[in-house]
Amino acid sequence: MRKTQNIKPFLLILILAVGCVEKMTLPTEINTPPDFTVGDTTYLILSPIWDNESHSLLSPVEMSVAPDGHIFVADSAAHQIHVFGQDGEILQGFDGLSNLTSADGSNTNPIDVDVDGKMNTFFIDGSGQIYRWNQLWNDLGVDSVATGGTFLNTTSGDTFMLTPGSNDWLDATNGEEWEMIDIIWTDNQTTVDSILSPHIFFDATSLEAQFDDIYYNSEQSEYSGLSTSGSYDYLYVTDSYHNRLVRIDFRRRDLLMLENGQTVWTHDGTFGHTAVGWGTGAGTVNDPLAVDVDYAGNIYYAQSGNYFAIHKIKPTTSGNYTNYPSVFQEGVNDIMDLGRFSRPMDVAVDQKQIVYVANTDEQEIQVFNSDGSFFMKAGVEQYRIEKSEWDPATSEGVVVDSTESEGIIFYVVEEKGILESPQAVTVDDRGVIYVCDTPNSRIIRYALSNTIDEDLVDNP
Repeated sequence: MRKTQNIKPFLLILILAVGCVEKMTLPTEINTPPDFTVGDTTYLILSPIWDNESHSLLSPVEMSVAPDGHIFVADSAAHQIHVFGQDGEILQGFDGLSNLTSADGSNTNPIDVDVDGKMNTFFIDGSGQIYRWNQLWNDLGVDSVATGGTFLNTTSGDTFMLTPGSNDWLDATNGEEWEMIDIIWTDNQTTVDSILSPHIFFDATSLEAQFDDIYYNSEQSEYSGLSTSGSYDYLYVTDSYHNRLVRIDFRRRDLLMLENGQTVWTHDGTFGHTAVGWGTGAGTVNDPLAVDVDYAGNIYYAQSGNYFAIHKIKPTTSGNYTNYPSVFQEGVNDIMDLGRFSRPMDVAVDQKQIVYVANTDEQEIQVFNSDGSFFMKAGVEQYRIEKSEWDPATSEGVVVDSTESEGIIFYVVEEKGILESPQAVTVDDRGVIYVCDTPNSRIIRYALSNTIDEDLVDNP
């Protein structure tokens, strides 16, 4: 860990300057994120830092901001997914995400998590399995589960009695020509509990997945990243074993009667297709680490293999075929510059398609505009010093820019901040950045200096 550093004169001036303008109090509800403007000069740390003492964090490795603004944190060592409010409140009602276990009953270590608009919490543990837990079903309670149903074929007029889980049931519940006209329910507690607890949503080792995934050995898949999409029909995972990005499609499976009388369908996952595979050019996969999807369906992924660390691809569908051309290109977009990143372990995108990269080995967050042009860094400190006073032998910083005023040359010097190893990044709808500093069991938040009205952390 780096030693604590004093606030530089430049930062003191900045804080005073910010204090002279109207600040935006951080709201409790989600609203439109702030625009990046000329006056947005730096990212500042928000207080307090969330750590082991305050939030029981052990090894926070990934995060997701749910549609309702809650922060879901995958804590690998704790076998848990923590859920916090944006102000750091430890939220209740998520006990089902504690003491997570795999299908064989052993402890599982979540490495990524994401939440969709139907309150499904999906998480992975590095295997070829995707798990799901639903907040709505747990909040409202499940009264009963369908154990059979009579289906009418609207074309032929024939009726059939079908059992959940059978191929005929799956065909009927997912087919347009079938209508369920009668349902048999059970309130068996074991059945209800199996729905309410975290359970497998997709299993790459299943015979069905192996049959559908014809070009790869599906059972060898190792999922390293997960992201829901703007559609409720599919999600994406990165497969580090096969160096590919995979689409997992949703399929209706079980019918639930909630305690308020509402009926809802559950879904499981089926292998959709390999979106992109191994390569070394733009829009290919090489040792993938993380993935995120924006509101328009564009896919962003981070990887550690040659040659480009951050990619953006756009699904383009024609008939039954979907192509995934690269949006970012070398020589056009700053984010594709060779050598820009050092083992970036995560990428996130906000509602304005601003891109945030956890540049892990450089102990910083790099932020890019929607066109891939560089905007600024978070997690670093900058100050201005006269060239004549600059001594590279005694400074821990590097010169990143220079200016001239009244004949005097000033250097802009950048130094590392308090981040030791940022392994995950996400951003909420206000533009607040959340960073998992995993070795220190903490989450650090940053916001642009002209949008905050919280105490600054001067010497964490």
